[in-house]
Amino acid sequence: MRSPFTTRISSRGQIVIPDAIRKAHALEAGTSFLVLAQNDTIVLQRLQEPPWQVFDAMVKQAEKQGRYHDAAMQGITKLLKKFRYGR
Repeated sequence: MRSPFTTRISSRGQIVIPDAIRKAHALEAGTSFLVLAQNDTIVLQRLQEPPWQVFDAMVKQAEKQGRYHDAAMQGITKLLKKFRYGR
């Protein structure tokens, strides 16, 4: 793959990524990018979906916090009833 490549921006603000780069990096229509700009430099960083294990870990943590919260709320409710009604 030769480098550097040049491209242009269209009247609709679209930029074509040269075919050789798209093929070399397996870029397809719909690929999402983070766009960073500073002064006269613009960088495209491909966004990749995190592995499902990350989501599984987040769900487990949320469930654990939910159980802890439920237990704490039950304890608080018991204390309030005891305080209010002497039971």
